[in-house]
Amino acid sequence: MSAAATASVLEPVVARVDAILETFLAARRDDALAVDPRTVEPVDEVQRLVRAGGKRLRPACTYWGYRAAGGADGPEIWRAAAGVELLHTMALLHDDVMDADDERRGMPTARARQIAAAQRRGQADPERVGVGVAIVAGDLAAAFAEQLFSTAGFPPDRQAAGAARLARMRLELGLGAYLSVADLDVDPATVAYLKGGAYTVEGPALLGAALAGGDAGVDEALRAFARPLGAAFQLLDDLADGDAAPGASRAQAAALVETARAALGDPRLDRTAAKALDALAAVVGSL
Repeated sequence: MSAAATASVLEPVVARVDAILETFLAARRDDALAVDPRTVEPVDEVQRLVRAGGKRLRPACTYWGYRAAGGADGPEIWRAAAGVELLHTMALLHDDVMDADDERRGMPTARARQIAAAQRRGQADPERVGVGVAIVAGDLAAAFAEQLFSTAGFPPDRQAAGAARLARMRLELGLGAYLSVADLDVDPATVAYLKGGAYTVEGPALLGAALAGGDAGVDEALRAFARPLGAAFQLLDDLADGDAAPGASRAQAAALVETARAALGDPRLDRTAAKALDALAAVVGSL
């Protein structure tokens, strides 16, 4: 898969999702201004993080999972996919608090920025302020994700099916975050799946399929692709962060990516979508 081919599968997603988020978050900022002009800062933190970039892998998996199940392109799926990106934004804001990180996407984290702002104001406990504002920003991102997703505009039965999938993603994301900080004796593969894989590839792809009205056969085919690819993504992320288990390697991740790509030959998946999902797998493998 050429670099141009892999880039082409994400560039349209970035353009569509970012345009939706820009308009949507500007309206939420106006809502905050109407309440009290002093309340806009946590909304601004959400906007800053979204504007700082990102691959938009989760919205891409949502969109192409939808198409793989036979869904037709339209504004509804793009709004739903943008809602999934806001859920990821929440996770990043809260992760930066839990990990006490100072930088994200080449810029100060919300936590770090708000600590510095509190110091400039001479507040007594800048750390408490910075952590608190970042948590609120993450909470707002989660609320915004729900608001955007719930107003996507699908027929009620499909919207409800998608909402159930989104709720499952939020549950698994939260449980994975808990296990990652609680220092319990838990299988590292379980933590890795819940922490990243479940809401990076599999959850979004199955959510998209639900919005398209996909059946159990399509879900099975998507899982065969998404589960190993999600595992590869988390393994590569852990290797990059220095958190991987002893013996973990890029070769293991590459094998998982190839397993995922092989699953895309399943005839239950739309062929155009399968080609796009293959390109997404190549993107993951190149991380």
